[in-house]
Amino acid sequence: PLLAPSAVLPSAAAASDDNDQCRLYLAESTIPGAGLGIFTGVNLPSHTPVAEPDIVIPLADYEWHTAMAQDFHLLWGEYSWQTNEVSMETDMVVGSALVIGTGCMPNCNFALINAHEGEPEYGHAGLTRKDHGVTGFTGFHNQRMVTDRNIPAGGEIFVNYGEAWFTSRGEDMATVPFAANFDLVDEFLVKFKNISLKYQTSENPDFTKDLWSIVEAEARVIPTRTGSALPLTFEDMQSAQTVGAAESRLPYSMRTVEWLNENGRCMDNIRPGNSTIRDAGRGAFASRFIPKGGLVAPGPVLHIPNKAAMNMYETNPLTGNRDTTKESGKQLILNYCFGHGKSTLLLCPYTSPSAYINHSRKPNARVVWADDTTKNHNADWLQEGVEFLKQQEAIGLSLNFVATRDIRPGEEVFIDYGREWEKAWKKYVKEWKPPVDSDDFAPATTLQKAVLQQDDLLIPLRTISEQEDEPYPQNLVFYCHTASFGTSEDMANEGLYLWGEDVWEYEWSEWNDWYAWEFDANNSARWTPKFPCKIIHRSEEAAFDDDGNNIGHRYSAILLTEDEVEENMWAEIIIPQNEKYVIHDIPRAAITVRDKMYSKNEFLHGSFRHAMMIPDLIFPKAWINL
Repeated sequence: PLLAPSAVLPSAAAASDDNDQCRLYLAESTIPGAGLGIFTGVNLPSHTPVAEPDIVIPLADYEWHTAMAQDFHLLWGEYSWQTNEVSMETDMVVGSALVIGTGCMPNCNFALINAHEGEPEYGHAGLTRKDHGVTGFTGFHNQRMVTDRNIPAGGEIFVNYGEAWFTSRGEDMATVPFAANFDLVDEFLVKFKNISLKYQTSENPDFTKDLWSIVEAEARVIPTRTGSALPLTFEDMQSAQTVGAAESRLPYSMRTVEWLNENGRCMDNIRPGNSTIRDAGRGAFASRFIPKGGLVAPGPVLHIPNKAAMNMYETNPLTGNRDTTKESGKQLILNYCFGHGKSTLLLCPYTSPSAYINHSRKPNARVVWADDTTKNHNADWLQEGVEFLKQQEAIGLSLNFVATRDIRPGEEVFIDYGREWEKAWKKYVKEWKPPVDSDDFAPATTLQKAVLQQDDLLIPLRTISEQEDEPYPQNLVFYCHTASFGTSEDMANEGLYLWGEDVWEYEWSEWNDWYAWEFDANNSARWTPKFPCKIIHRSEEAAFDDDGNNIGHRYSAILLTEDEVEENMWAEIIIPQNEKYVIHDIPRAAITVRDKMYSKNEFLHGSFRHAMMIPDLIFPKAWINL
């Protein structure tokens, strides 16, 4: 046959024990035209994790490597994060991050933002740079989505995309209401109520309803963001006068759990953990009993028509551009995509924790096409060619991971990646050699897991003189968070003074506190700048805050200038070579430790890169183009 039949799965609840309600569903969004959304199946209190944690995959210098070729049509651009949102800004020159799972699945409804994503941790499940498996998966993991308010069972999860996401997309998003628009509507409703109370009488009982009809009609003449924030019905308007315009939208964001069981796909039948296969790093484990034929995980996919979009190249020393005759590797996201040896097409699932499912020649699960009635799965695309898919600017295909036998709670889930993948893996293992720095390399997280963790703050940092006898690994860079600098005259006005010839010296103080907020042109908060620096002095005694808590030593540091900043050091602001700045009394919390650019395991040359192979039985003949 051309295709194996799509699997008709048991209902979403069928993979669960009777007393083990699915906590998270993938189903049609309550926002018209928004496609898929995610919904909670249980009541979630505020400050509660929404789902299992996500992985985060760097997409390094993508536009440079592809020369922005239109042929590549990378849908990931609609789902990617800025590097500074996931603690990757010092890892690449220009790049983005792909948060697989809840990081790219919720929709944005400014009226009802109810969750946010945290930042990832970094580590490779106990593997070190000496282990060949360390290059095959991302170390950025455990990024969790957490609720900001109570969410009742059946509620859709909404996060804040930021206004710029919508304003940058032109007319299609020109009437999406922002939070400020709902505030304006609330102000209007106060005035509307006053007019209603003044003019509605027993002789004119329909005045308020008629007046509201006029408001609705006027809002439809020229659609605006504020007009779109108006309550949707007369009854909603009455409710909004008490709860607010934004909160009046809450009933429209709900599905019943019964509806989700019938129409949704359960997303938490598996959970991540360290794999039973050591070199695999992390794996996926059944969180409840999954019967044979039951859903392991949904797998909506982003399609990439040309797998050459994953290629990375060396730099041409004469032009500074990519040298397409010298391929340096492939993007790590390739390892999380499905491909076929006779096609240029890649299919990349973006749900979590399906991204944790590892390979076995004796699998207990497999991939099949979603049922034809599944939202955002266009079965007719399976009969179209790759050129057709290249023209589709939104997702429209979906796989399902299903059990090939009963899977017990706690059992690791495996699929068969295919013989081509397995052959490539064996070749990689045979030829792999640890990098020359594998004995000395240590990621920055060994020194600083999180800026504000007390255990890290109490560890004294070594000065440059102490590092002569006990050096830090060469991949590490220290950054001092402090205010940016103006001209010498500006600094003199701020009370800075010269310390020796051409050296400016000043005390770190609250006015340039590293955790103070600044705001950019889009009114988005960002950290104050961080500068590469060298620690030249450490206080003899640790400092204490006003509550008596030990907050670590204070430091003096000199900021690196343009001649001292190495090519693989990230720097937000470059200090001219003829200027020197020394900062005293820096708190430990204002010094962070980061890795040099491209020094992490995800960027190693010779890393294992290969797509999982989609079975011939379900791969459409129309997609074969090689």
